Amino acid sequence: MCRLLGFVSRTETTIPDALGADFDAFTALSTTLHSDGWGLASENSVGRTHTIAAEAAHSSDRYAAAFADSRTTSAIAHLRAATLDLDVAERNTHPFIHGDLSFAHNGSIREIAAIEPLIDADLLATLRGETDSERYLLALVSEMRRSSVVDAVRTVAERLGDVADEASINALLLTPDELVVVADDPAKAPAFLGADYYELSYTVTDGYTAVASSGWERDGWHRVPERSVVTIDRRTLELRIHDLEGASSLQSFAVAA
Repeated sequence: MCRLLGFVSRTETTIPDALGADFDAFTALSTTLHSDGWGLASENSVGRTHTIAAEAAHSSDRYAAAFADSRTTSAIAHLRAATLDLDVAERNTHPFIHGDLSFAHNGSIREIAAIEPLIDADLLATLRGETDSERYLLALVSEMRRSSVVDAVRTVAERLGDVADEASINALLLTPDELVVVADDPAKAPAFLGADYYELSYTVTDGYTAVASSGWERDGWHRVPERSVVTIDRRTLELRIHDLEGASSLQSFAVAA
């Protein structure tokens, strides 16, 4: 059970500079439930920076430095609330990296072993930690060898629904071309976390687009439709909303330069 933040910008900037008080509110979510680690995968014209730590973000000097120092055009960040009795350790801390992909997950796929048959054998051998989330990523990578990113998400979501009684799949995937957002059914959230726990929202400006989990009041943000896949082009910031169940786009629009 975690918090997600994705960011795509036309020009290199830091996330704190772009989001201001919204970034401070995101960080503050680590003072309570989401204190079991944090991570940032940040990309710009030079390359990718990947920083993770198994400690609370709000009191972490490394966290403050990582975000202040990372001028980025595309990034995903994650605050972890460890579930399924999995260790609080860096090997289990998001974002996970595979090749040129970065990935963070919010939710639980309780039947962890049931994910592994969805992973190609050579990828299964690369596992570093014990999480459902790392296995979810490798299942996506396996399917992306055979289909587009959106179709891979659809296929893996369907198969996880078949093999796992509890499969909550909110996620961010950063590829060389797009930020991909997977929005599940908010009704899957445990009652003690609140009905909006799995909701995702996005904001679009002339300079950047951001998407984030719930947890604080945000002016001018829009809810991501449930059971959808959102793709945000890293070059143009064009945003497309696809139905997780079907083959068509629900909505598409480009942000003026």
